[in-house]
Parts: sequence; structure tokens; C-alpha cells
Amino acid sequence: MTYSKLRILVPLNDPGAEERLIRFAATLAQTRKGELHLTHIITPDEDYPWADKDLQWQRDLVASYGIGAKSHLVESQSVTQGIRETALRLKCNMMVMGWYHEVVKDAILAAENRALTKAIGIDTLIFKERNSFPFKRLLVPSGGGSNSLMGIQIAYELARDWQIPIEILRVARAPQEQYKPVLLERYCSQLFAGTKLQLELLGVDAPIHILPGKDVVTSIVEHTREGDLVVLGASNDWRQEEHLAGSIPDEIANQVPSSVLMVRSLSPEKSNLSQIFWENTIRLNMKPKNKWDAITQMVDALVEERQVPASERQNVLDLALEREHKSSTALGHETAIPHAPIPNLPGIIGCLGICPDGVDFGGAYDEPVRCIFLLLTPQQNYLSYIPVLAQIATFIKPEITRSAVLKCQTPSEITSLIKLQENHKDP
Repeated sequence: MTYSKLRILVPLNDPGAEERLIRFAATLAQTRKGELHLTHIITPDEDYPWADKDLQWQRDLVASYGIGAKSHLVESQSVTQGIRETALRLKCNMMVMGWYHEVVKDAILAAENRALTKAIGIDTLIFKERNSFPFKRLLVPSGGGSNSLMGIQIAYELARDWQIPIEILRVARAPQEQYKPVLLERYCSQLFAGTKLQLELLGVDAPIHILPGKDVVTSIVEHTREGDLVVLGASNDWRQEEHLAGSIPDEIANQVPSSVLMVRSLSPEKSNLSQIFWENTIRLNMKPKNKWDAITQMVDALVEERQVPASERQNVLDLALEREHKSSTALGHETAIPHAPIPNLPGIIGCLGICPDGVDFGGAYDEPVRCIFLLLTPQQNYLSYIPVLAQIATFIKPEITRSAVLKCQTPSEITSLIKLQENHKDP
């Protein structure tokens, strides 16, 4: 989140009733000496004759914060179209929206701001208020992705401006039996070191709390207090509208007793392996009966980690198995890349499984497979996975790398190897 000037678009459904959202956006703009563009879209079926007056009143409110503000009353056939065109015309680089429904599945599916966040290519913040200002603490659960990192940066600036404590929270998910106390302690230390490095790169000085837990959502909810503002990175994963309510951020927003700020950064076009395979989507010491069992276990891992909705588990599994039946996905070097095209999936989802004893994937290579990279790719752009295949091949081809991967005892050790390769360093 680096801007020469922060230009925040604030779409308002009811300008006369959204003062708290506007105050929050104004506070955010103060941290970067930005400006607000308060915008209401008039659609053909709307009857709101005093919208312009309400917008002017809110613009004057923002001026009291000592920052620039402009109001815009825009006619359009739809809210999404109007906001998109306004964001482009005004060259806005951030959007701040309110969430006024209950955070339950039906409300999420019906909300127009979901469509907006997907349609407009700028950084987006969605604010759900449960407890009023002033907040007592900023709690930032992080998974290490781009959305989480942007959330950390924003929360850090707000904490300094509001002069309240901030805490960065990483959940060391440890559901597997092999996570004995010594290994769990090692995994927690690795997560702490990785998170500390990320904070240093962001220029953030904040306390880090590593919390062991079997379930990410439950661990975060139990750690949250009333009076917190929880800053969450939005899900990068499954974005089909009918399944959005099942993502980890949505589950947390539904259950925490405090206000929530959901952050979605403008995603880079290129997908690195470290963005696809991260700690919670890596499974060590797998012992499948055969390749079909291996693929099944890995799909189940993605369901368990809420990367795939439980309702879509069988469909995803059938597609992955169907692809494997056509021809083996083994590519040599003790590696296989089973994959499946998924309808309406806008990004790539992955799971990495390590099978030290090996599993027979058949095909032209007379060797057991020990490294399995499962990829779910967009059906509408199925070839988008080809650059990822190339990255996997480059990463796993050297015998020294495969040997290092098989020696890893925690997921963090594998992600470190992947990031080393991405930085053109030898493992």
C-alpha cells in the first residue's frame, strides 16, 4: 500500500445515516494526508431527493478533520457500474465501504459490496461496526498473504494515530499427530521469525503473538475481546458467490464480538508459489494407500482449511480424479501435479503433500512420487496454471531441493525453501 497521495472513494448507500463510516474513513485519510470522495449512486428506481444535501453535510463533517473532501452524486444504471466508473474517473486508489447487514450467509450473498470489491481493481476496506469508537485495541490476525500484510500496515498507522495497543496474531494450526511438543515449539518459533521479518520489511514495530490451535477461526474468536477492532485480510481463495460465506475471514467476522475491518489489496497479476502453497495448505508425512487416496486426502485438506467449501468437496474431488484418470500427472523427479479446472474460480488454489515413503502415480516415470502439488485452476482460463507448473518444475527439479523438502519437519521450513527459490537463492 504505497501511494503518492491517498484518494479514498467512499460509496454511500444512505449518506444521511453513515456518519460513523465517514468518520472512520476520515481518520484513515488523516494518517496519509489523503482526501475523501463521498459518492452516492442514483439508479433509475431510486427515490432519494435529499441525497445531495446529505452528501454536502457529510463533506463538511470531513472538513472538520482537516482533510480534503468532495461529494459526488452520480446517475447510473447500476451501483456497481456507477462506482467503477467513478473510481476510474477520479483516479481513486482505495475504497472504504460499510457493512450494515448481519454477518450471516444470506446477508453476505445479497450484499452489493461483494460485487463491488470484485469488480473494482483498487485496494478495498469493508468496515463492520459492532462496538463504537474509541476502540481499545487493534487485533490483526495474519496469514502472511498480501491482504494480511496490507491489513497490518493500515492497523499500525491507525494504532499510532489513535494511540492504542496493536497485536499481530498468527495461529499455529497443529491438527496433525506428528506435531509433538518439540515440533510445535519449533513451528511456532518459525512462524514468529517469519512474521517478524515481514513486519521489519513493512517498517512496523508491533508485538507478535503466536497462538497454537487446532482451528484457526475458534482460536482467533476466543482471543478477541470486546472493544477490539479486528483487522482481517479478505479471502484470496474461493470466490464463487454462493460459497463466499464459508471463507475463514467471513467465519471470523460472523463470530467475533467486536468490530471488523476487512482488507483486500489489489492483487498482483503473477502468482508465486509462496502465494499458492502456504503453511496451512501443506501436509507432511502423508501415507496414502495409492494416488487416488493421496488426491482425496489433499482435497480434504483444502476443505479442512476452508479453501474449498464443504459443499463443493465431492465436485472438486471428482474433477481432480477425472483429470488423473485421463493420464498420469507425474512429471518425474519424484513429483506429480494433479490438477482440476473449476468453474468460476478466479484464482489458483493449491495444496502440497509430502509422502516420504512414496506413492505410485504410474505414467512414464518408474519411480515413486514423494512431492505432490495439487492445483485447482479457473476453468474459464485453464491455461493460467502453465506458468505455475513451470515454477514448480524449476523449484523441484534439483535433487538438493527435493532432499531439503523431504527433510523438512514443519510447513514453515518448506515455505522458506520456496521463498528462497523465488528470490533466486540456493536452498
